[in-house]
Amino acid sequence: MPRKLVHVALAASRPQDLAQAWARLGFALDASGAAIALADGVALDFVASKDAAARRASVGLSADEVAAPATPADPAASSFELSAARATEAPRHPNGVLGLRAVAALADGPADHAEYLSAFTGQREMLATSAGLEIRLDGGTRLDVLSAPAFAFRFGVAPAAEGFRVAGLVFAVKDLAETEAVLRAKGLSPRQQAGRLLAETIEGVAVAFEQA
Repeated sequence: MPRKLVHVALAASRPQDLAQAWARLGFALDASGAAIALADGVALDFVASKDAAARRASVGLSADEVAAPATPADPAASSFELSAARATEAPRHPNGVLGLRAVAALADGPADHAEYLSAFTGQREMLATSAGLEIRLDGGTRLDVLSAPAFAFRFGVAPAAEGFRVAGLVFAVKDLAETEAVLRAKGLSPRQQAGRLLAETIEGVAVAFEQA
């Protein structure tokens, strides 16, 4: 059975800078000011990382009685971990976000990571296209592993680094027009492309919104 995505860790030298940037996108922070809780049970965590070369987003999938596969010599392994779900009440987000629709990972050769990702996510079935891999997780979130051209088309930005890394997040919103209005009121300049509202790239992670 596929695992559920329970958290995304976002790294910066100063976590408070991440908090300010995500609040500017219309997200409500939790009481600690260092995380964002979503209604679908996913949490965004802001963590400190002094090493710029190692400062990458990572994804936590639900832990269960099934042990994680042995870490192979696969670059994708450093971007995933098993995590316990947290029972937190999600606030109402001013931008209208309902949950995390998709996590996009960038890879030079998406298909090269299929075996590891299938074992780690618990999902035996995945869709392979010219853009990359599409892996559906428990809870409705999707993991997309994209080539550089496909990522640039979907997020409107050219990848800034090579190798496997989590590089984009897509959020479901109740009304895309209202979300756009909130972002513009905050001085941002979002644009629509390929059915998505593209916002900003924060510490190497592109942020987009889709109609639920």
